[in-house]
Amino acid sequence: MDIKDKNELLDNLTKPKSSFAGGMSKGHSVMPKADGKQLIVGKNIKLSGAIDVCESLVVEGTLEANLSGAKYLDIVYGGSFTGNAEVEEAHISGLFDGELTVTGILYVYETGMVKGKINYANLIVEKGGVLKGTLKNIDTEKPKASTAE
Repeated sequence: MDIKDKNELLDNLTKPKSSFAGGMSKGHSVMPKADGKQLIVGKNIKLSGAIDVCESLVVEGTLEANLSGAKYLDIVYGGSFTGNAEVEEAHISGLFDGELTVTGILYVYETGMVKGKINYANLIVEKGGVLKGTLKNIDTEKPKASTAE
C-alpha cells in the first residue's frame, strides 16, 4: 500500500458516515456549543440521577437519568441512556432505552437504537437505525384550527 492509498484510507475513516441534516454518527457530537448549560458524560463514565437544568447533553458513556426541559440530546456511538427524556432535538448514534419525547426532530443514525416509548414531532431514521417499541407522532395530536362559517 503506497502513501496515497494510506492517506485516502485515513480520510475515509475520519469523515462522518451520516448522509443527512449535517449529522455525524460513529461518536461525533452534533450539538452546538452551549453557553454553560452543557453536560458531557464522557466515555467510560457511569452516571445516574435527575437532570433538569441542562441546555444540551452529550452522552459518550452510560447514563441512567430523567432529563427534562433540555434543548439537545446527543447519544454518540458507544454511549447509552436509560430512563426518561423530554427534549427539543435528539441525535442518537448509541442506545436510548426508556421514554423519549422529542418536540422537534429525532434523528436516529445508522448505529443508533431507540427502545421503549417514543414520542416525536418529526423523525428521520438513517439506514441501519433501529426503533423498537411504541411510536407516537405528537404533531398529529395537536388540535386543528377551526374555521367559522
